[in-house]
Amino acid sequence: MARFIVVHRLPDAATQDEIIAVGKAIVAASPSGSKWLRSWVVPEDDRLFCEWEAPAKGAIQAALKGEELLPVEAIHPVAAIDPAWFKE
Repeated sequence: MARFIVVHRLPDAATQDEIIAVGKAIVAASPSGSKWLRSWVVPEDDRLFCEWEAPAKGAIQAALKGEELLPVEAIHPVAAIDPAWFKE
């Protein structure tokens, strides 16, 4: 399964309840075979980076369609690099 990083712009002001509601809606709208794995917040840059596993970029776009609180700036296909590969 392919992995993706989705870059979101954080809203100027949102309540915790609003963010939780958006997260629940995204999970519910995720097509079969697509999974939001984890996220990282970069507060000083007002960005949210979310790791997804999905069959294609379009599956993630479908899950995020219509989401206005966390607008998507980019969706990047990625490949993991494990530091264990470099240990001797």
